[in-house]
Amino acid sequence: MGELGSKAWLDHLAAWLAPFLAALPRAEQRRWAPLYLRGLLLPGERKSVEPMAARVAPGHVQQLHHFVSASPWPDARLERVLAEQADRLVGGPQAMLVIDGTALVKQGRHSVGVQRQYCGQLGKKANCRRPTLIHRLP
Repeated sequence: MGELGSKAWLDHLAAWLAPFLAALPRAEQRRWAPLYLRGLLLPGERKSVEPMAARVAPGHVQQLHHFVSASPWPDARLERVLAEQADRLVGGPQAMLVIDGTALVKQGRHSVGVQRQYCGQLGKKANCRRPTLIHRLP
C-alpha cells in the first residue's frame, strides 16, 4: 500500500470501505465515515474531533462531531458486512473471527461504542470500547 494520503491509498481505502458505507442508512454517515477514518489513520498527534477535522475537513468540526457523537449506528448491519468481508478474505469451513475491542481504554463517553464494562487491559471495570464477537461456523 502506498503512503497514507496518496491517491492510491485513498482509492484503496474507498474500495475497502464501499460495502460498509452501503450498510449505512444515511447519506451524511456515508459522507463523514471515510473522513473520520482518514482522520484516525493519517499522521497527527491528537485524534480528537477538532484536530482531525482540521486535517481532513477544515471548517467542518461540527459536522464531524455530530457524526461521531450523535449519529445512530446500525450495529447489526455493519457487523454483518464485517463478517462477510472477513469470510471473503480468510474464510473456510472451520473459520472463526473474534473481535474484542475491550482492550481500548477510553476516557469519557463520547467515543463510538464506549461504555463502562470489564476491561481486560486494566483487569477491572472502566470505560472501554464495547466488545464485538463475530462467529462463523460451517
